[in-house]
Amino acid sequence: MTDHVAPAKSLFPLLLGIPDNGQAAVRMGQNGAINYVFLGNGRIVTDLAPQTKQRMLPVIFGPGVPLRMPPALRTRPHINAIADADMSQLALQMLEQHLCANDVACFNHPSAVLGTARERVAETLAGIDGLHVPRTIRVRLEEPADLARAVRKNSFVWPLIVRTTGSHRGAATVRIDGPQQAKEGLRGLAWGGHDLYLTEYVDSRDRDGHYRKLRLVIVGGEVFMRHQVVAAEWMVHAGDRDIAALQEEARLLATFASTLLPELAERLRALTNTIDLDYFGIDCNLRPDGRLLIYEVNALMDILINTMPGPNCWDAPIREVREALGALVVDPSRWRHPRREVATA
Repeated sequence: MTDHVAPAKSLFPLLLGIPDNGQAAVRMGQNGAINYVFLGNGRIVTDLAPQTKQRMLPVIFGPGVPLRMPPALRTRPHINAIADADMSQLALQMLEQHLCANDVACFNHPSAVLGTARERVAETLAGIDGLHVPRTIRVRLEEPADLARAVRKNSFVWPLIVRTTGSHRGAATVRIDGPQQAKEGLRGLAWGGHDLYLTEYVDSRDRDGHYRKLRLVIVGGEVFMRHQVVAAEWMVHAGDRDIAALQEEARLLATFASTLLPELAERLRALTNTIDLDYFGIDCNLRPDGRLLIYEVNALMDILINTMPGPNCWDAPIREVREALGALVVDPSRWRHPRREVATA
C-alpha cells in the first residue's frame, strides 16, 4: 500500500474471480508490459477516476484459491467485479457463500450475476410487457445431428443462433439456417464437450435494410444510452458500424433522455428490477411495433472504453456513465443488495 491509498477504514474489497477453467489471458499493455487477465471480470472500476480506484483492494479467488481477506475488510461493503455467469460460476458461488456467512452489502450481487446466464434472462424477462425476448435454451451436443433433435424437442424453428457458453463480442457465434447446415455451422465452434446456447433468430432489419443495436446502460436504476450501431449484417458490433449513419446516432444520443427514454422507462424499470444488478448493459433494438427486442443483458459489456479519437459523439455519454458509476460504487446505501441499512463509506 502506498501513501496515496486511502485509509483502510474507507477501502472496499474488489472481488475478482478466477474462471472455472483456471486460465488467464495474456495481453500486451501499451507500454509493452505483459498483463495477465482473468476473463469473466467486468471493468467496474478499471476505467474510473484514480481517486475512486484507490479505494478498491483487489481480492482474487476461485477454483483452488479460497476467498480470503483481512478481517478489517470482511465486514466492509463488497464490490463484485465477476460479471459472467458461465465462465466464473464457481467463483460466484463461493462469493455467495461468503456473503451469507458475513452478511455484508454487495455491489452487483453474485446471485443476480448468476441470473444473467442467457437462458435465465430469456425466462425471467419473457413476461414483461413491451419486451420481445427470443427464446434461448442451453444444450450439450454429442454429434451435429443432435442439433436438429434439440430443435424439434424444444419446438424451435430455423434459423437459429448457436453460440458457445461464456463467449462474447460475437466470438463462437453462428447463425444456422437449417438442419442441412448444422455440420458446417458447428465446424467453426469449439462445441465438443461444451454447452451451447440455442437462440431463436429474429430478423431485426429495419425498413432501410440495416440492423441497429442500441446499447443502454443501467447505473443504480438510472438509464443511459451508450451508443447505437447501424450495420449491414445481422451480428452487429462496433467494428461493423456504418459510418454514414453517424449523424443518426449522434442525434439519438443528444435527444435520448427527452425522446426515447420516456417511451421505454416503464419497461426498463421492470427489466432492471428483474435483473437486480446495480450496473449492467442492455443490447436491444426498438421494433416498428414498439416492442424492445432484447439481444443481450449482462454486466460484462464494454461501456467506458472509447476506441475512437476524440472529440466525438460518445465522449459525453461515456463521461456521464463514468461519473454516475463512480458516485454509486462508493455509496453502499444505494446498492440493491442487501436490502437493509448498510455501513456508510
